Amino acid sequence: MSALDESPLDRLERESLAETERRVSWLRLAAVPVVAAGQQLPHAEPLSAEFLVVLGFFWVYSLATLAWVYRRPVTRRFSVVVTVLDVVAITTSVLVGGGVYSPSHFAFFLIPISVAFRFQPRLTFVATAATIGIYVASASLEQPSSRSSATHLQGLFQAAVLAWISAAAIVLSSVLKRRTTRAAELAVARARLLANSLNAEEQQRRALAEGLHDYAIQNLLSARHDLQEASENAPNAALVRAEQAIAETVESLRETVFELHPYVLEEAGLGAALRAVGERAAKRAGARLQLDLQYGRRHPHEGVLFVAANELLANAVRHAEPSTIEVRLAQRDGFLELVVADDGRGFDPAVLRQRLADGHIGLASQRVRIEALGGTLEIHSAEGDGTRVAVRVPA
Repeated sequence: MSALDESPLDRLERESLAETERRVSWLRLAAVPVVAAGQQLPHAEPLSAEFLVVLGFFWVYSLATLAWVYRRPVTRRFSVVVTVLDVVAITTSVLVGGGVYSPSHFAFFLIPISVAFRFQPRLTFVATAATIGIYVASASLEQPSSRSSATHLQGLFQAAVLAWISAAAIVLSSVLKRRTTRAAELAVARARLLANSLNAEEQQRRALAEGLHDYAIQNLLSARHDLQEASENAPNAALVRAEQAIAETVESLRETVFELHPYVLEEAGLGAALRAVGERAAKRAGARLQLDLQYGRRHPHEGVLFVAANELLANAVRHAEPSTIEVRLAQRDGFLELVVADDGRGFDPAVLRQRLADGHIGLASQRVRIEALGGTLEIHSAEGDGTRVAVRVPA
């Protein structure tokens, strides 16, 4: 499944699963010294070479999974595999470390707790049932002569506690699963509403641009033509000034029409539209323009990317005082990436929050639009060090 075809539910579950596995990996790593410390308590079995070897493998396995979840994609299959490995590793450590009556048996309680946060009630049930079965079987294999009746009662009580925690873990997993599903449903509804809003806004922008072009600009051009004829028949300085004012107004309106709905975007695509708006921005700022537009085919979200680029370039012109403006467009790793950068004054990103509070919602609205498509908007800037904004949407 491509990133573009991924549903909000799939994306939310994937992100939640990756975050959960990272937290569980840290818990797993912390369990190793806890198990080792338990063997130092009174009445614990002496440390054996076998126990140290098993604990060493457990430590290496914990480090390997920790590195994996931060470097590689995390899938449901990965969660199942590491759950099985957790059961095997913890069971082996407990049995070699003295059995279920040794202090190391508390490591069993890590399994239901860690599995519960994976949003998979069935996996939680299977893993906890296997853990309880292994615990009870291990306890029954202990030599009765070597344990007092009180010790066996304690073992039964601990098995009951493990069963209770396992039941709670299954309930917790079910609750988290339902909440995740509900959150995804809300995300779908939000994305649908936003898409409808964007479509309505685009239609309004198109209608306004067409109205300005077909009526306001044409009427002004007609009036300018009449003024030119009047000026030729009866030269007058006021007529010349009026004609000049109309010419400037027409040029301003044409700029507005281009920003509202650039026909070059519809006719020639995003690359040509970015070139046009980039050249206009560089001209207004008196800056040099660097373009790197590696873009060959049309994209369903060209309008969103163009509006974002237009907003970013307008900010650079108004605030940055740049000598160079850079616009790059390329497709990488399943995403279409737009980068707008300048070497201007830069700013402290913390100022954005204050600007938002003051009612400046330009960048905030762009971020909402882009994230609704499953994309990202990242801003990198510092005072005196220019600004770089990267926009990525699924390709």
